[in-house]
Formats: sequence, C-alpha cells, structure tokens
Amino acid sequence: MADSRKTALRSIRPGLTPQASIVALAEELERHALTYERARDARCVFARSYANMSRVLAASVPRAGFSDPAWIAQLAVTFADYYFRALRDQDAGMLVSGAWSTVFRAGQQRRTSVLEDLVLGMTAHIVNDLPRALCDVGMIGPRGESRIGDYNLLNEVLAQAIEDIQYDLSRRYDPLLGLLDRLYESYDEILTNYGLRISRATAWYNAQRLLDPASRAAALGAIARSPEITLREILDPPLPTLRCLFRAVRLLSRKARRWPEATSLEAADLRPLAS
Repeated sequence: MADSRKTALRSIRPGLTPQASIVALAEELERHALTYERARDARCVFARSYANMSRVLAASVPRAGFSDPAWIAQLAVTFADYYFRALRDQDAGMLVSGAWSTVFRAGQQRRTSVLEDLVLGMTAHIVNDLPRALCDVGMIGPRGESRIGDYNLLNEVLAQAIEDIQYDLSRRYDPLLGLLDRLYESYDEILTNYGLRISRATAWYNAQRLLDPASRAAALGAIARSPEITLREILDPPLPTLRCLFRAVRLLSRKARRWPEATSLEAADLRPLAS
C-alpha cells in the first residue's frame, strides 16, 4: 500500500454489483452536498460535482468496455474514502496541514469563488489522493496484466463529463461561472478534457513511483508539494496584476453566488455520454 492508515480501506458493499456500488457512492456524496448546502458551506461545490461524476461513471459501466468493472468500482470507492476521511478529520479539528487543509480553510474564510471551490478540490483530490488509491487497489491484475487499459477508459469517461459538470454548477450556484472560467485560463486547466486526463495520467505515474522503493521517498515529497504549489498560485498569485484580478473575480462571484433552499438535491442535467 502507498501509506499505512489506521482505518481499514473501504470495500465494495457485499451483494452490490460494480454499477450499484458506484451509485451508492454517488448517493453518499449527494447527502454530503445537501448537508453543506444547508449550512452554506463551500464544500458543497466539490461534493456535488463529485457526486455527479460518480453518477456519470456508474452509467458508463455497462457500455464503456471495462475488462474488470469490479476493479473500477473498488478504485472509485477507495479513492472517495480519502476524501471522506479528509472531511471527517476537518470536522473533528484533526486536519491541520496538507492540501485538503488548505482547501477547506480557504472555503471557511470565504476566500474562494465557486470555480475555485471546484478547481481546488479536484487538484487536492487527484494529485494528493489518487496515486495512493491506485496503490491501495493494485495496478496489476490477477494474471499479471496492467490495469492501465481500464484506467484510461475511466479517465475518458470522466473527462467527457467536465463541461456538463460545470454547467450544473453554474445553474445551481453561480451564473457567472462560465465567464470566470475564461478569466482563469491556465489556472483551471484541470477542468478541461485534456487537463483532467493529464492530471490523472500523472497520478498513475506517481503511483508507480510510490511502489518502487528507490523512488518512493521522492514521490511522497512530490505528491505533498505539487498540490500545495498549485493551491498557493490560485489563492495568492505571484504577480500583483493577477492578485488584483482574482480578488475582483472573487468579489464578483460572491455577489452572484446562490445557496439553494431546496430540501433535496436536484439531479444534475447531464447529457448521456456516447458509448
């Protein structure tokens, strides 16, 4: 495993198919998003987006051509467990450093726009958590075959959903999100089809480094540093002109931001992906 954790890894629920397991995960994420919406907690943005991504993945299972759907489901559940763990640690006051601490603290301080809530959450989760989750579930199949084929298919499914995910957030939380997306340009590259694929490909590479004793220490350092650098560049850009621009953008976004009053989450209006 990539690191030792006192709590056992979450597994697929007994009796559930891979697709049903991912649907159950989406439902759990939706409950978190609703709780955060009611509390006007910025964590609702990433939680809702994550739930919608999980819904897209679940819908793709029968038609995407995965050679081992059970592995895909186990990776999804294990990956999400890192996020749930960070949420629990934050609520218990135990999360004092690291990428997730930076993300949650910025949201609590009302320093972020809706777009930043999404970008920061995705950056922390993919860069910090995905390599470890890959190590946890294993990257080699029972016959010695690489899981890279299924992993690439998974990335393709998720990358195609990015545009619809952003549309859903704009409709629910911030009508100016599309404008802000254009202003941020390279700072939110992870929200592009290409950017998501690259970030997840890098996670696979870093997972391989974690499994190699010769490169493990360097990989752990890179995984810890990389998201922090990106988060700092977004929250506090080095150039004065960018700092002024981002502050203006955040002020505009805060004025436009909406907090849904519904007692249940509406389903995201996501277009079916091509099979």
